Amino acid sequence: MKKSVNIVVEKASKGFSAYVPELPGCITFGDSLGEIKENIREAITLQLEGMKEDGEEIPFNLQEEFTIELNLDVAQVFNLYQSINSSGFAKRIGMSQSLLSQYVNGLKKPSEKQSRRILEGVVDFGRELSHIKI
Repeated sequence: MKKSVNIVVEKASKGFSAYVPELPGCITFGDSLGEIKENIREAITLQLEGMKEDGEEIPFNLQEEFTIELNLDVAQVFNLYQSINSSGFAKRIGMSQSLLSQYVNGLKKPSEKQSRRILEGVVDFGRELSHIKI
């Protein structure tokens, strides 16, 4: 079973930056999430090669094949997918439009529970859309 590696993605002035918390200094940039995935995989590979050469211990989840999980915050998701209307989405998940707007605009940071609630709403919405035939 492949282990997963969490990648923290942040909005940069142009595009995105990403880093691997378990590998200090392993960072990359890209214009899209697809480019970030490619670039971070290459950065991880290079970093691991250097660590092996230097006799450093490789983190457990990076010792074999691994999958990459991109972690974005609420504001980044709504920035990236601007076609998701935050007021309609708030209504869909039963959240105050004002509160979700504050999360989207970076004025407030959602708690872990609120982040899960939003993510579950996004996943449910995506699942629903994937079953539509046109």
